[in-house]
Amino acid sequence: MGFLFEEKEDRNGKYAEITGYEGRIRHLLIPKMVENEAGLILPVRVIGSHAFDGREDLCSVELPETVHTLRSFSFFNCVHLSHIRLFDSIEDYYDGSFRQCRSLQEIDVRLLREGRFQILRDILGDSDRQILLHLTMEKGECALLFPGYVDKVRENTMARQIHDTIEGCGYSYRQTVGRSQIDFRLYDKHFQRATYDTKEAAVLIALCRLRYPMELLDWAKEEYLHFLKEEGEFSISFLLEEGEEEWIRYYLSLEILSKEACEKALSLLWKQERPELTALFLAYQEKHFPKKKEEMFFDISEL
Repeated sequence: MGFLFEEKEDRNGKYAEITGYEGRIRHLLIPKMVENEAGLILPVRVIGSHAFDGREDLCSVELPETVHTLRSFSFFNCVHLSHIRLFDSIEDYYDGSFRQCRSLQEIDVRLLREGRFQILRDILGDSDRQILLHLTMEKGECALLFPGYVDKVRENTMARQIHDTIEGCGYSYRQTVGRSQIDFRLYDKHFQRATYDTKEAAVLIALCRLRYPMELLDWAKEEYLHFLKEEGEFSISFLLEEGEEEWIRYYLSLEILSKEACEKALSLLWKQERPELTALFLAYQEKHFPKKKEEMFFDISEL
């Protein structure tokens, strides 16, 4: 069992095109090099068309920086694929490479060169579902949440017209990613709409921007903090239900949680029987909302 590949050659020399994998595998790590039958070591530069199409075993995929091409439908309809890790070395992203990956939730991209965001735009354009994007760049780390959206097509047979409508702010958020840059200012401007369209996603959008404040302006920071403070009970309940322990810890570090939101969290945690998180909220409660000690009075005549 192992990787299947074809030997190819271009002006840069011989290379391998991965065409599949024999056997079952949950976490697919594409190698940088493979060895052919003659013992020649070949760099892996291409993932072939339909190479992993329709596989139900894949949960995560990691591509090395040697890969520069993803051909058509290379990971199409991998229904359990939830996490992708890759580099900006991919220059050719063919139609549908990650389309219909209905469980896709997170994408980690390492940007080795400035101004190479096309791969982000391509993958985001292939999915209408909510995706958390992690970026590692020379100037630091960044995390951005892109909400989902619904593209509805209605046909008016009498008038012979087709009406295309998009519901949800996810499409607008995707338009902030260009070929050579991300428009962070425009991304932040979409937040008010997100709070109306999908409040759950808005919680994660705010936390991501505050934790990784790349090009975050003061007005946007204040807007995110205000939302998390005003919607504390909703936000903390959502994070607890989703089991987002890392984001819960970060939320507490902001020290904006109200007394009511803290009490709400504690009531939920007692039911969930999560002692470690319960202890964190109890410590937060003790620090920010300490109970007043009753004054003790003594009648000195009785002494």
